[in-house]
Amino acid sequence: MASMEPKEKAVVKLLRTIYRFKAERGRWPYTRELLKAAKTEGYSHKALKRAKELGLVERTKTNCGAKRPCIANALTPKGLEMLKLWGEDVGEAAE
Repeated sequence: MASMEPKEKAVVKLLRTIYRFKAERGRWPYTRELLKAAKTEGYSHKALKRAKELGLVERTKTNCGAKRPCIANALTPKGLEMLKLWGEDVGEAAE
C-alpha cells in the first residue's frame, strides 16, 4: 500500500480507536474519552476535526449525566469503509 501522510495516519488511528471503543463498551466514545486515548495513541483533536470534515465521523450532542452535554463520536458508513480498506475486521460492533 502507498505510504500515508502523518495527518492521514492520525485519522486512521482515530477511526480504529473509535471502532474498538464501541466494540469493547457498546457505545460510541465521548470526545473527552477520545482525547484521553490520544495521549497514548499519537493523534490529536485536529485528527478528529479532519475526520469530521472528510465525513468519516459524526459528532452528536448527548446527555451523559455530566453538567454539560457530551459529544458522542460515531463512525459513519464511510468511516467504516475506510477501516475495512486498511484491514480492520469490521463486524457487528459498529451497529
